[in-house]
Amino acid sequence: TWSNKMHIFHDRGNNFGFLHRLDVPCSGLILAAKSHEAYWNMQVQLAAGRILRHYVVFVHGWVDRSIGEIRASLHWRDELTLAGGQGKPSLTYLLLGNHLAKQEAAYSIISTRIMTGRRHQIRSHVAHIGHPVLCDSMYSTSATLLQDLDMCARNCLHRYHIAFRDSAGVSIEEIGRAH
Repeated sequence: TWSNKMHIFHDRGNNFGFLHRLDVPCSGLILAAKSHEAYWNMQVQLAAGRILRHYVVFVHGWVDRSIGEIRASLHWRDELTLAGGQGKPSLTYLLLGNHLAKQEAAYSIISTRIMTGRRHQIRSHVAHIGHPVLCDSMYSTSATLLQDLDMCARNCLHRYHIAFRDSAGVSIEEIGRAH
């Protein structure tokens, strides 16, 4: 069968061909290689920051249009990723899409691009600057989460764009729909 010819789909040591992951409550595009050669080629691109990954994020508060990036080291404690202080250097680019208001609450829609791929990077970075993701059970308070659930039932972070080069050097770009 087709999958037997592509042994990477059976290779646990190489993540079955998956190049990265999404946090469990998030949605969007993921990248998987069809061969070991493609997997290692894309691993090099990922390590060099040449695979573009863009996300649309619905956050609390009115994000200041002048905030273009979040540079905050990340470190881990149990399940949480904490921004600021010691840890691994991390960079998230941010672009404000729009401000929204519902009753007395303020929200922003932002587009982000991660330059480093740390666990919970976007979620912890936006919480660090005071704008947690809507419906984020890990980086919002319980009271905020309860209010959020009246608006929507899931985390509002979606990877909508991936761009990379295939093994032949051809530029590939995929844009997905937000649900």
